[in-house]
Amino acid sequence: MLLKASYLKVSLEYKPRVKRATSGPLEAGIAQSLLRKTLIVVCAYNEAKALPTLLESLKGRNVLVVDDGSTDGTADLFRRYEATALTHSERQGKAASLQDAIQHALEAGYEIIVEIDADVIPEPSSLERLLDYLADPSVGAVSVRQIPVGPPNVAYHIDELIWATLSSGKRVQMSRDGSSHLGAAMTAFKPKYLVSVTGSVNDDEEIGQGLAAKGLRTVFADDLSVFFDASSSVGHIMERRKRMIVGHCAYPKSTAPSMEISVAGLAVFKAVLEAPRRVVWALPALFVECYSRLMAWRDIRRPLVREKYRRWVTTFEKNHITQASSPDTGTA
Repeated sequence: MLLKASYLKVSLEYKPRVKRATSGPLEAGIAQSLLRKTLIVVCAYNEAKALPTLLESLKGRNVLVVDDGSTDGTADLFRRYEATALTHSERQGKAASLQDAIQHALEAGYEIIVEIDADVIPEPSSLERLLDYLADPSVGAVSVRQIPVGPPNVAYHIDELIWATLSSGKRVQMSRDGSSHLGAAMTAFKPKYLVSVTGSVNDDEEIGQGLAAKGLRTVFADDLSVFFDASSSVGHIMERRKRMIVGHCAYPKSTAPSMEISVAGLAVFKAVLEAPRRVVWALPALFVECYSRLMAWRDIRRPLVREKYRRWVTTFEKNHITQASSPDTGTA
């Protein structure tokens, strides 16, 4: 994945105002102990261009890549970067890939899974700092802020506001409940408390719901960020939002901030207050959200169409793989 410095400048100015205190020696020791019991999981489908950057940054860690039937040479990367691999001969979808990773982790004795999207660049030392949160026995999972990176065009600005609103919504939830929605491009969780994520559309929300049922909190690490490719077009944003909404609607009560009107409204207000120039993109983002919801509600009523949402296409694929070579580009 190629990330230009000029693109990073656009996103780096949006840092959280309150930083978590730096870990002391005791916390650092706990994090290092947990790190040895932690498996980093990357679920990949046609990510040969994106994976090298991530795998290079994870050298020396316990890394498992689940290759979900890739056709672009993704499988050739595993040995080069000393990553363990599980391979599907045919594409089964993100949830099935993650379930295989969870089963592998449990059988190998790992206590924590850190799931990272293939097109993500974590902040330095973010893994150790992420594990600080999981040292708390009441916490079952933790998510981070995600910052899109890309040329400052219309799609980027709408995308940036949507992700900033998600972060604001999680802050509202944390302030109110001490727990938040789990969805993010990098999450960490304790797999032993889970039954299965197979068949879910939003696997991260499925994990959060499962942990909540066991009385565990899912917290938001506002002091940690990851950078990832922004959506390549407004159409891709709509496809991604449509998939997420279909996934949210699978639950009697979704944990997503966007599915709770009062939280969503306050989150947008806080996101704009944090960076006033976002107000220009509020109406376009609202249009994208409304259209996506209408299309999602239509698809929910169509069983055959609803099934396709179990398989989804990453941002990187949308940016770099043509529709001719990727027949599943109808989902995001």
